[in-house]
Amino acid sequence: MKKILAVTPFTEEQKASLAAEAAKAGNEIIFAAPGDVTEEMLDGADALIGNLPVGRLHGKENLTWIQLQSSGATEYALGDAIPADTVLTSGTGAYGFAISENMVAWLLVMMKRIPAYLKNQEAAVWKDEGVVTTPAGKRILMVGTGNIASEFVKRISVFGPKIVGVRRRADKCPEGYSEIHPLTELREEAAKADVIVLTLPGNASTEHLVDEEVLRCCKEGAYLINVGRGNVVDTSCFLNPEIMERFAGIWIDVAEIEPLPEGDPLFSVPKLYITPHITGGFHLDKTLEIVHEISLHNLKVWQEGGEYRSVVDRTTGYCK
Repeated sequence: MKKILAVTPFTEEQKASLAAEAAKAGNEIIFAAPGDVTEEMLDGADALIGNLPVGRLHGKENLTWIQLQSSGATEYALGDAIPADTVLTSGTGAYGFAISENMVAWLLVMMKRIPAYLKNQEAAVWKDEGVVTTPAGKRILMVGTGNIASEFVKRISVFGPKIVGVRRRADKCPEGYSEIHPLTELREEAAKADVIVLTLPGNASTEHLVDEEVLRCCKEGAYLINVGRGNVVDTSCFLNPEIMERFAGIWIDVAEIEPLPEGDPLFSVPKLYITPHITGGFHLDKTLEIVHEISLHNLKVWQEGGEYRSVVDRTTGYCK
């Protein structure tokens, strides 16, 4: 009998379905909160569902499969963080639904000047804030074209924008895109975009990819959104009024340091809207449902054979 250790906060119904699936192959699944996992429990497990600190997994040759609940997998995938023979799968595919809804919402919030009206209401002032704009007809640049970007493209396309993408390989144009370009053309494309959306993971190749030079290239009155990783953008540039004047609005749900320290000057930058990484995690129950679906599918594959979902490439940290 093999043992599966699960530390993802599944519902009781989801736990029951996973336990039933494990039992079909005569295996046992043990559910625990991450903080309650002992070394004995971890050493006795043949597979892990959920995220534990990467340092606790070093050298755990007994783990033949690890199913992360997160889509970010870089720290687990690269180097010798976990044994080379361990199958590593992630939650990629689970977060696009929730994150893309927030992306649409915040783009409209900025375009319709909603923050100004909320301030006016707080001050008990009846004031018309003037003209607004729309995603219709705008050129939206997607920097990264993975699952999160694809879900956003599905939702924003109903407004009728032109969707352009940049990514590592510009070998094919995904559905919903008008054009696709390599990352080497980021500056040129940023200069033409009305909306720039960053969905890239954080690694050595993407750190400060959007730097002062790129930000200064951006079109006057553009909107910028970052829901990937905080270090993709050099956020110190947002403290420069000359750069911020170029933008009609910037929303970031990620920061280079999380949590962003209390009193950080970024909090007081005009037209910069910050949320505390709320689009990830399990703020939306649909996200946990999809993580459960991925975990259940991959549990079946681990026990019976087949093709895993959301397999992480151990050389890049991206899903294959």
